[in-house]
Amino acid sequence: MSRGAGRQREAAALFAAALLAAVGGLIYELILGTAASYLIGDSVLSFSLATGITLFGMGVGSLAAARVRGNAAVVFAVNEILLGLVGGNSVLVLYAAFGLTDLHWWVFTGASLAIGVLIGLEIPLLVKTFQSFGRRSSVELLSRILALDYFGALVASLVFPLVLLPQLGLMRGAYLVGALNVLVAMVVLFQVDAPRKVLYGGVAAALLLLALFVGASHLERSIDSRTYSDPVVYYEQTEYQKIVLTSYGEDMRLYLNGQLQFSSLDEARYHETISAAAMTSVRAPARVLILGGGDGLAAREVLRYPGVEHVTVVDIDPRMTELARTNPHLRRHNDDSLSDQRVEVVNADAFSFTADHDPGLYDVVLVDLVDPSNERLAKLYSVEFYRQIDALLAPDGVMVTQATSSYFTPNAFSMVASTVAAGQPDRQIHPFSVNVPSFGEWGFVLATSSPDALLAGHLPDGLRYQSAELLRFIVLDHPAPTTPSEPSTLLNPRIVRTYNEDMSQWRYY
Repeated sequence: MSRGAGRQREAAALFAAALLAAVGGLIYELILGTAASYLIGDSVLSFSLATGITLFGMGVGSLAAARVRGNAAVVFAVNEILLGLVGGNSVLVLYAAFGLTDLHWWVFTGASLAIGVLIGLEIPLLVKTFQSFGRRSSVELLSRILALDYFGALVASLVFPLVLLPQLGLMRGAYLVGALNVLVAMVVLFQVDAPRKVLYGGVAAALLLLALFVGASHLERSIDSRTYSDPVVYYEQTEYQKIVLTSYGEDMRLYLNGQLQFSSLDEARYHETISAAAMTSVRAPARVLILGGGDGLAAREVLRYPGVEHVTVVDIDPRMTELARTNPHLRRHNDDSLSDQRVEVVNADAFSFTADHDPGLYDVVLVDLVDPSNERLAKLYSVEFYRQIDALLAPDGVMVTQATSSYFTPNAFSMVASTVAAGQPDRQIHPFSVNVPSFGEWGFVLATSSPDALLAGHLPDGLRYQSAELLRFIVLDHPAPTTPSEPSTLLNPRIVRTYNEDMSQWRYY
């Protein structure tokens, strides 16, 4: 091979390494921010810190590169191997820190800083590597490397949300990107006379990351087994969330992204109350819309009422609704509600669903969605969302929504009530709460248009907790206190900040 052909091959290998390194660098930032938002809940804070700390680390790494001695290509390869090991294991370390210690923010900061320093070393070391291969440092060379870095950022921003996260999940995705860094190292090492120990180190790192990639699900479950107090009987990471079922004796629990959704010991208090408040406040409710409630428990309660002709359950995650249909643990508690001929299951985003349907379709809309802990959920607690629901209701229809804890998150509870009032100004708002031992005092907001019909209907047979006297007591005689507040909107999602501020005083982990 001629010297010119060899130079071209070396240059192509180095430019390919630059592109691959750029893709991995941005994906690590996205992984860190996503992991922190999943585990801690505040996505704005999580991504802001992930980006800021990583960029600060990149600055430190860029300055430190001037002091690095030795063969630039070998040092670059070692840096990539270290980045692969640190970045690849970042999700595992963060997950373990969150589940097993109270040091998760410190671990998150340390991981972000370390990854940032290693990323910051990449471009200066690449420039030095090109110089060692006989290419003079120039504005043209630097501009090409930076262009590849920016082009790689675009690739990463598309690959991460569209392919990596939905197909592999965070932990396996991190290990795949770590393996990508080791691949970059090996591409460079094969172009130089690298020491054998470095080559062996690269091979060992690649094998380790491959093994961890294969065993990622087992590792995650092992940590979860210590996080959850009861034995895990079902575990799945879907495109939208992590679903976990635990069982101990008569207590079966559902967790979504680590947050308890119900305990079979007391879920009747929640589901009988939210359904009874609405179903007894409409004359002859026939068509019911349930937003959320993919576990089938709310549908179970609605189907008890005579005259119900059609129930539409809208849940974004098809795996959750399929699980409710097929899993024996869930079927035993939801009475096979999602298999009832009167029930239609729609796997869609609740906001989009309410925006795209004809007005006046439903007598009752029951909103059983998860708490507004991040900006992704904020739209489901906005004026615009409740306005869309109002349009779907028949003239005498009612809406009831879960509204977070009236005790643990009183300001968020008040804001939900104020937001419902702003979105449905022609309806009367009734905030109330019920004690659910697994959660404490839990709040709801009922919106009605016909005062005479409020709680006028009869409760069905077979209820385990609720009664007409108790329902009247909690809704009319002792409504939950609220404080007027500014409503939450799409452009100003106040509910997320308020909810997280309320919750922060109770978080001791």
